[in-house]
Amino acid sequence: MDLQLNGKVAMVTGGSRGLGLAMAETLAAEGMSVSICARDAKAVNAAGLQIDDITVRSGGRAGKMHLVGDVTRVADMEKWVGGVAREFGRIDVLVNNAGAARPGAIAELPDSAWQEQFDLNLFAAVRLSRLVAPHMENQGGGSIINIGSIYGRESGGPLTYNASKAALHSFSKLLAREFAAKKIRVNTVAPGSILVPGGNWERRFKENPAFEKDFLSREMPAGRLGTATEVAYAVAMLASPRASWITGANIPVDGAQGRSIL
Repeated sequence: MDLQLNGKVAMVTGGSRGLGLAMAETLAAEGMSVSICARDAKAVNAAGLQIDDITVRSGGRAGKMHLVGDVTRVADMEKWVGGVAREFGRIDVLVNNAGAARPGAIAELPDSAWQEQFDLNLFAAVRLSRLVAPHMENQGGGSIINIGSIYGRESGGPLTYNASKAALHSFSKLLAREFAAKKIRVNTVAPGSILVPGGNWERRFKENPAFEKDFLSREMPAGRLGTATEVAYAVAMLASPRASWITGANIPVDGAQGRSIL
């Protein structure tokens, strides 16, 4: 199926590795011009070259507009959105993927830790959605995809992560209603446990094979973790104009790991 994404423009935060890179590559493979943002200059430059090459080979146009920046810094995000709009003349898709988890019991977490997590997992998406919305509205519509978690749909994970992801899910639903008349769709993808090369799950499993066996038997009905590409396919579907009547949705991509019935 043609997802009708060729020639369109996407922005992906945290796009230099892991889930973000898989999403950027998948959108580029549909012929989209993809701009990524991340803090590590070496990783951004390497990933940017790779993504641009995929775009060109897929019949799209690479614009070389990748930003080394921090999604929690307003000036960085204003520079990024403005640069992409000037480079390509439009912004069709925003994927708010950058995020992190900080573990700890409530007595161990100062206010600064909570603020840090909400700045990254919630407010970065709020600010970027606000910045791209005028561009999307002026061109007749667009798609905002926020990467949440199954631990924003139900209890689980670190306190700060669960609370900030739940807030992101709530924000996405209400923003979808606000933006519907502007033809800007807003959806959330909620991954479960995803195995990424060099990531936390791979490290933990290597350190403790017994934990891996126990975790998979208890938590993963399919007997394995998901892959970054499996999450990226869901993002591409939601980015597509063919998903024109899907907005305000919260879609788990978790192999039935989650236990929420909603």
